[in-house]
Amino acid sequence: MKTFNKIAIASTLLALTSGVYANSIDQDSATVSMNVGLFASLTGLDNFTLTTSDTDGAAGAVYSGSDSFNLESNGQVRVTLAGGDLSNGADSVSTAYAMDVSGTTFDTVADSVHNASHTVSASATLGNISSQKAGAYSSEITITVSAI
Repeated sequence: MKTFNKIAIASTLLALTSGVYANSIDQDSATVSMNVGLFASLTGLDNFTLTTSDTDGAAGAVYSGSDSFNLESNGQVRVTLAGGDLSNGADSVSTAYAMDVSGTTFDTVADSVHNASHTVSASATLGNISSQKAGAYSSEITITVSAI
């Protein structure tokens, strides 16, 4: 019991004296801050080929195809798709484009980050047989991400 009392008294004295040395003489504080800029990244968009289930080259044949891409952003952005008609030199075929089957522009959710896969699609319909010559047709699409 005497040993216990001595340990208790020593612990109390130690706690009291260490508190004396731990008293703060002065103190100050500051706020640390930073600003993260709006940023976005498009990945995974590749070339794709339009194919048809109709007779290849026949009048009115519909050609279609698609590819997927990933959009990642740390805030709200607007995504816009632009592309021209498929052409083969002077000949061209009217071409329609869409993203996620709903048009050529979409906005991500306000005040939110975004990380999702999206689809870009194209379709072209041939005119009369003599309206376009046989051969390889191509066009370039551009997907643009911008701040709102």
